[in-house]
Amino acid sequence: MKLRRRLVAVSLLLAVEATAFALLVTESVMDAIVAAGLTCVSLWLHLVLHECGHLVVAKLLRLPVIAVRVAPFNGWRNEVSVRPSPSMTALPLRMVLFYLGGPLANLCAATALVVASASSSTALTRLTLLGAAFVGALLGLTNLVPGRSTHSDGHNLLRWLRAPAAVREGLRAGYYQEEVVRALRAVARAGGDVHRVGIQARDGSDPLLALAAYQQRLSAGHTQSADLVEEAERLATLARAGGTDPAAAAAIGQMLSLQFGLWYLYAAVVTGAPVERREVREISELARIAARTQPRALSARIVMSLAHLLNQRPEDARSLLLDVRPGAEPRHLCAVALLLRAAAESYLGNHAEADHLLRAAGGDYPQLAQLVAAIRAADPAPPMFAPAPMAGA
Repeated sequence: MKLRRRLVAVSLLLAVEATAFALLVTESVMDAIVAAGLTCVSLWLHLVLHECGHLVVAKLLRLPVIAVRVAPFNGWRNEVSVRPSPSMTALPLRMVLFYLGGPLANLCAATALVVASASSSTALTRLTLLGAAFVGALLGLTNLVPGRSTHSDGHNLLRWLRAPAAVREGLRAGYYQEEVVRALRAVARAGGDVHRVGIQARDGSDPLLALAAYQQRLSAGHTQSADLVEEAERLATLARAGGTDPAAAAAIGQMLSLQFGLWYLYAAVVTGAPVERREVREISELARIAARTQPRALSARIVMSLAHLLNQRPEDARSLLLDVRPGAEPRHLCAVALLLRAAAESYLGNHAEADHLLRAAGGDYPQLAQLVAAIRAADPAPPMFAPAPMAGA
């Protein structure tokens, strides 16, 4: 609604100013109203043209387009969304050209309108074309000004120009986070029976309500806030508490050990920042809590395997997932299990088996698969946790 009111206000202001200027030039009220009306209409046409510019450049550069929203008359946000692969060649250049596509379309259209106005025979036509050219140029230039909004072309242009490596890494981390959330959903769905064991429909159970709220915030994308980390720490405390229902504690332990365990794996392999030994112990403790209720459940074995992997015990991580076969149900959960086993095989030096498991996992988790491929390619394999400091150091 705010955007709609803003567009209406801009249109009204433009109409008043255009009418006043047209009245001075044409000295005809009717001609002034017609010129002002056509100038205002050109604003909406330039908005559509702007998004078409982004879309054409995205198609020419083979950037995967995931959404096109062009609805200038009802105030919705107009945008063309792309989802490039972080490993795409010349990605910074492609993204710079993509964000330039919209403003350049407006500026090119404005130039064409100015040229057309020079050959116009009537004052009304000339004035209308010049007004439309001014609107197009204004729209193109204002979109190039860096703003605070992440939807600003200028803001995104500046990011890709100033720190392309950091933006590419941020893109990869964002995609990885999406896969972590997807894995958490798969575990929650598959582990429904585990979560219900021992819970006799106690509506209002604080641990379960807290876990549900936490899952909702993760799914909504609020993954970087400090309060979410504090909430995770409170959930971990609930999982360890003796009075917490065992099944509720298992559900919490499963969620937290998988979420943070996957991120610790990413930090150690991709960013080269092994986690502290204390954090690995916390993951192991939460994974054991998750496995107490039904230790043979696939979800419980996955979190225990991840904990063993972080503890640099690949033999134990591998042994827990030996019976997982490609194509088994639940598919998404099996894909995570196959990828974790591939990581363990890579640490053990079984590269052929690791390659086979990477292929068998399919394409559901491409970022996690690339992470495992990085372990497979590294020599030696990256350490999972930082060595303890020497006494007296």
